[in-house]
Amino acid sequence: MGRFAVRAPDGSSLGVMTLSPDIRIADPDDALLAQAHDLLRQHWGDSVVSLGRAVDPYTLPVRVALAGDEFAGCAAYLIEDDELEVVALAATGTVRGTGRALMADMFDVARGAGLRRVKLVTTNDNLRAIGFYQIIGMRIARVGINAIDAARRLKPQIPMTGENGIPIRDEIEFEYLTRS
Repeated sequence: MGRFAVRAPDGSSLGVMTLSPDIRIADPDDALLAQAHDLLRQHWGDSVVSLGRAVDPYTLPVRVALAGDEFAGCAAYLIEDDELEVVALAATGTVRGTGRALMADMFDVARGAGLRRVKLVTTNDNLRAIGFYQIIGMRIARVGINAIDAARRLKPQIPMTGENGIPIRDEIEFEYLTRS
């Protein structure tokens, strides 16, 4: 297993992520991009809504995770101003550590572009994601109370309840600062 040090902007350690040695992250060729888009469509349909806007993830840059030659997941992202937003993150579930590897790559992409932060948004019902993002060194930056009411106006198919029967009401914005 590989190890990835997670550091705060001041350089202090936030811990170490252990990654499968078999996972590599790459820019997709046409066939992998089609697989990535299929996986994103399974998870989000035609658009992703966050922070009061609908985003088409199929027009964004995508990075893919590969385990050997097997497609394991992808991340679609948007760079605006001084930040990278992970608009969509998805794993096939066949390779452990795919999400961690993709997020480590997103942190690297942001640092390499000289960006100040990485952000992403999830909903209050997504308990696994909320825990995962904190484990990998992200912090809660904002909670949009009842923000999903506005999101449903943009994407009416957002369900009323999510994982574990929890009502979907709020957006939780996470951030990882690449520098102070």
